[in-house]
Amino acid sequence: MNKRWRLEAGAVALAVLPIVVAIVRKWQQHWVPIGDNALIEIRAGDVFSLRHFPFLGTWSSASLSAGTDLNHPGPLLFDLLAVPVKLFGGPRGVALGIGLINIAAVAGIAAVGHRVRGRTGALAATLVAAVLAFTLGSTMLTDPWNPHVLVLPCLLLFMLVWGVASGHLELLAWLVAIGSLCLQTHLGYAYLVPAMILTALAGLYVVHRRRWATDAEVRDDDLSAIRRSGYRALIVGVVLWWQPIVEQLFGEGRGNMARIITSTGGDEPVIGLRIGTRILAGLLALPPWWNRSSFLQSVPYTRYNADGRTITPVGLPSLAPSVAALLVLGATLTLIGGLAHRRRDRPGVVAIAVAVIALVVALASLTIMPIGPLGLTPHQMRWLWSLGAFVLFAIVLALIGPHPQAPRMTGALAVLVALVSIANLPGYVQLAGPDSFQESIPVARELSAQLRQYRTEQSLVLDTSNLRYLEPNSAVVVGALLEAGVDVRVREEGLVRQLGNRRRSSGTELFSVVILEGRAALTTPEGSQRIAFTSPLAVAEIEALESGEIAMTDAIALKGIVFSSAGEEAVAAGAFGLTRDEIITASFDAPTFVGSGLAAELVAADALVLEASDQALFATTSDLRRRVDITTAAVFVRPT
Repeated sequence: MNKRWRLEAGAVALAVLPIVVAIVRKWQQHWVPIGDNALIEIRAGDVFSLRHFPFLGTWSSASLSAGTDLNHPGPLLFDLLAVPVKLFGGPRGVALGIGLINIAAVAGIAAVGHRVRGRTGALAATLVAAVLAFTLGSTMLTDPWNPHVLVLPCLLLFMLVWGVASGHLELLAWLVAIGSLCLQTHLGYAYLVPAMILTALAGLYVVHRRRWATDAEVRDDDLSAIRRSGYRALIVGVVLWWQPIVEQLFGEGRGNMARIITSTGGDEPVIGLRIGTRILAGLLALPPWWNRSSFLQSVPYTRYNADGRTITPVGLPSLAPSVAALLVLGATLTLIGGLAHRRRDRPGVVAIAVAVIALVVALASLTIMPIGPLGLTPHQMRWLWSLGAFVLFAIVLALIGPHPQAPRMTGALAVLVALVSIANLPGYVQLAGPDSFQESIPVARELSAQLRQYRTEQSLVLDTSNLRYLEPNSAVVVGALLEAGVDVRVREEGLVRQLGNRRRSSGTELFSVVILEGRAALTTPEGSQRIAFTSPLAVAEIEALESGEIAMTDAIALKGIVFSSAGEEAVAAGAFGLTRDEIITASFDAPTFVGSGLAAELVAADALVLEASDQALFATTSDLRRRVDITTAAVFVRPT
């Protein structure tokens, strides 16, 4: 390796080491995707299927407020994951594929920094990428959920905007490629990506206009180079967008692009300027900024108020400090930009300019961004963390200047990269997205292993009538059955949009696949066949629970219930979500009272007065009943 590149290459290697470790860790832990992540695994596998080839991204929750089913614009994420999934299997392939995307993003960030500003630019860019990776933590570095997988690529997007705006035409095609990945994978980038590409083109024009004013021959050469770069970028765009274009022109019904375009501009509630200002300031201008804790805290999940149109987020900074902090940030950037201008540091000036424009675009995007059917959710705006990293990069780059004391400055940057990367090596779980349900991953792994052994020639339709909101197992079940060669169909339009039109139920399927959780999973419904089951209880404990519940039911039906003094206080405090009279009325139906788990909750809280002969039985049975939670699950096949 050329000695000139050793320091940069070493820094990049250190920066991507936590990603490599995260991949290995997930392989060793036998991680499996759950929830939406499992749907991404399925569709990545479909890339090599002529019948189920994906033309769009995943179904978007924006459909709920748009009034029509929408998908994220394109399947580029599936395309990128297809080969790793094919070669290494679903879970391992997904973890490897996402890790490789993030490794490529870090390497690209460093490469752009080097292209525009040399060694100092490369090391400053690598440092900021390493800090952003630390913010994500090890689990997020291999998380396929589409809002999370784009955080590092979005930082690369900002870097490419800076590079193109600085006059580097060769980066234009890469800007189109990364912008396409972001825009296709999540609708939250619908405003950001076009605005930033226009910023890059405007900067490119400004750079060349000065050259054209003094030399016509240079102008002709520049225009020729711009045309060549434009053609390359156009070709890249067409290649990367051919799947959504084909779906729009030849897909069933109204195409997805038309749905997206016509669904905007409605009367759905938006975040607005006031809350948008507070969000932006909290992440970019006020502590704790965009650090690791901010990932869960800086944009608090907030449901709608009673009016169904407004929100009152708790935890955001108030408006006045937010405005003041953003003004201070703007003034700081302006002063640093002026310093860079006096030094004739064009890359530094452009970086500051791109940062300022991106901040304005971010505020405008937040102002008009729909709140969404679930309320205020941080996954809509994960690109803010990427923007925070780029703002830091612009400040560092402009402060360093074009002629730093090379050995001392570059050495310090390299040491900081090493320190941040080492700090990011231990496992760290950000409880956001599908993987926040950590207790469901072992359940999914066990169900998947059993279902991959199931065989049938019959088509099965997924019964979703009893599934709770955000349950993690249905996509796992579908994926495992598909891997086993079972033809699985779905009825709901949202699931059809997720899994493809060719998996739409015909209405003639003779059998359904049903997923049950908790206590219901212990009993096989009449006429059903259980094909997968997992529980924290052993067989003997399940038998003891079933016999104990029968005895509890008989005892309560015969004797009724009597509250203890502690029980009276707990009921009065609303500990069980029911009034005293409601609990007593419920106890009259003893089988339901016991089967629902309410009796077990009362016993565990010492809320009931029990006869000495019943105490041991009630305590043991209640303990077993409380252990039967969502980590107990079963899959059944039954006649439709």
